[in-house]
Amino acid sequence: MHSKFATRVMLKTLLLLCIIPATVFSQITITSPITNSVYQRDVTGQREVTIAGTFAVPVDKIEARAIPVIEGQGIATAWKELQVAPKGGAYQGNLLIYAGWYTVEVRGTVAGQVVGRAVLQRLGVGEVFIIAGQSNAQGLKKFGGPSAVDDRVQYISNYINDVVDKLDDPPVPVFSKITSNTNFISPRGQTAWCWGILGDMLVTKLNMPVLFINTAWEGTSAKDWALSSQGKPTTTPFGYTMPLHMPYANLRISAQNYASQYGLRAILWMQGESDGLKNDKDNNLVAGYRDNLQTLMNSLGIHTGKRITWVIARTSRIAEFETVPNKIYPAIIAAQNAVIDQSFNPTWPGPETDPLDPERLGDGNGDRTHFSGVKSLTLLANAWNESLNASFFSRVPPVVSEPVPALSAICTTGNNGVTISLPTTYKSYRWQNETTGAVIPGATGSSITVSQAGKYSAVVKDDFGNTIIASAVILEKDAKPAKPTIMQQGPQQACADSAFQFSVAPENNTYSWFVAGSTNVLGTGSSIKIGEAGNYQVRAQNIFGCVSDNSDASSLIIRPAISKPVIEAGGPFSVTASIAEQGLNEKYLWRRPGSDQDTTANVIKILKTGIYSTRAQVVFTLGNNSLTCYSDSASREFKTNESNEIVIYPNPSQGARIYVESRDDIRDASVTLYDIFGRVIRITPPVLLNSRLELDVSTLAAGKYILRVTGQNTSLTKQIVIR
Repeated sequence: MHSKFATRVMLKTLLLLCIIPATVFSQITITSPITNSVYQRDVTGQREVTIAGTFAVPVDKIEARAIPVIEGQGIATAWKELQVAPKGGAYQGNLLIYAGWYTVEVRGTVAGQVVGRAVLQRLGVGEVFIIAGQSNAQGLKKFGGPSAVDDRVQYISNYINDVVDKLDDPPVPVFSKITSNTNFISPRGQTAWCWGILGDMLVTKLNMPVLFINTAWEGTSAKDWALSSQGKPTTTPFGYTMPLHMPYANLRISAQNYASQYGLRAILWMQGESDGLKNDKDNNLVAGYRDNLQTLMNSLGIHTGKRITWVIARTSRIAEFETVPNKIYPAIIAAQNAVIDQSFNPTWPGPETDPLDPERLGDGNGDRTHFSGVKSLTLLANAWNESLNASFFSRVPPVVSEPVPALSAICTTGNNGVTISLPTTYKSYRWQNETTGAVIPGATGSSITVSQAGKYSAVVKDDFGNTIIASAVILEKDAKPAKPTIMQQGPQQACADSAFQFSVAPENNTYSWFVAGSTNVLGTGSSIKIGEAGNYQVRAQNIFGCVSDNSDASSLIIRPAISKPVIEAGGPFSVTASIAEQGLNEKYLWRRPGSDQDTTANVIKILKTGIYSTRAQVVFTLGNNSLTCYSDSASREFKTNESNEIVIYPNPSQGARIYVESRDDIRDASVTLYDIFGRVIRITPPVLLNSRLELDVSTLAAGKYILRVTGQNTSLTKQIVIR
């Protein structure tokens, strides 16, 4: 049932990723977890993973879900609220996830509408192990190891503490699949060794991801580990003076940092060869092995405040030189068993490796001490796999990770910075700008105020020194938003019955609009429609609450309403209209009976009986800005004139003009005006007579004239009187 549900959810997610605009994904980020990270499952086989990130637009709530990468590699979750009404651009919440390999999707909503999404391609809940010991745990570059087959076999790949031997915290981890090209398994392991093979075995058995962290150090003794755990100097049985606090410091730092953040099942301890071989130079190496190993375990418990299980391999086989047979040292094995058998010790019996590939020649190029070649490394991996059996996973309690501290971010009262705050319960704080990679000098308190763009986060430590990386806060730009610019600059205009839209180029801010000189907000958003004359401004507020300066004002003129036209008969075959206002150079848009098309004309011909309607159109100009406004429509019924075909009016004339109208359109219509003696006074050029034809007679003397109208299939002669 779960697999079918997961498949349906994955298909829906892929579809959403294809159709959602890219801008939606830019509004929300996931800053934690990290891609490919693996968290230790708890005793119930699941884990509450803290999902944290940033949002750049206002949201009502943030939700998340987890979907198996491949069907059967986990149990899909439904959408779950991470945080309701988050503030300050940062969100955080926990998502309960069953052991598996997932894609995590986060979305932000406003009133049920998705306004932002983010996707973490890979996240694991499974098993986490720290490796410690000497070279058969560390691995050797000259022998290497094969790749893991499954992508779920992970290691931390970005921290190598092999040259400088640093004692500070490692960087934020990068997780990668173990391959044959793996040179280092952070912080000090060499090559894939047997761990890629073991990872595949565990992933196949458990159906969940596995993470390895390797702190082993070649040539070291249990004494070196014990002394360095107490801060004492030590020299290996082979004469190498260890850097102070090493080799233990790598183990402590890994437990306090990686295990603190991701949890841990156990430490895989494989060491003992050096102690047996070099006991003749230091006879306390064998006799003191049990106490040294116990001291090491106790130190780690004290330094982390955690009860961490040690899976102790029974290991002692070593050759002094490659040319001589190797030996085993039963006293070392006995000491290892004694630590395992000690009451109340957090231990588990690991593999007995001495009987494995006793010649240690590998594929023919072995050195009689180390496992080498795929066959030999597979024997070692299988031995570890058999020790990490069902009983181990059911009886060994995992170490839970530390909770991610809650974070808040809010604009300062001075409106020129953002204060980022964490709980005050931690022992130390170290703030950094991840954008520049720089630690912020003097920023050692539970809060910090920043003003410039950047990605800010803190590393905090508890009383034991366990490290937790807090969620990051991202300032995309400086704390105080830039003064917005209204795109519609200068004077603007709108018709009386409409509104004008002012706008700004939208960024990840909230915009408030108001009348210049007032603090009353008219509306919010990157645009607003205004229907009243006045001067208007806008200001921006970012997600942290910082406010910009007011924009320059833009003015709005509201044009007066245009009166409804009065429709009158213009002649026997025409209709005209007028409005009360003068000097507007209006035009009229007519609708004839039965038509849905406008005809623009001052006079329109009556083609059929019915309702004729019109509205006035006026163009107002303001600088380079032109605005077209309309009156309400007026209408009136007219009937066609059936008694005449061509009419000349007024006759006698009543002013400076007379008009010629025809019931039917006349092609190539021309008007010739004669005096009473038959002399031609004026001829109009041929036109299509489909409306009223106007003749100016203001210059003619009073008297009688002859007017002749000709055209296709038309000829009419009539006497007119000019007064």
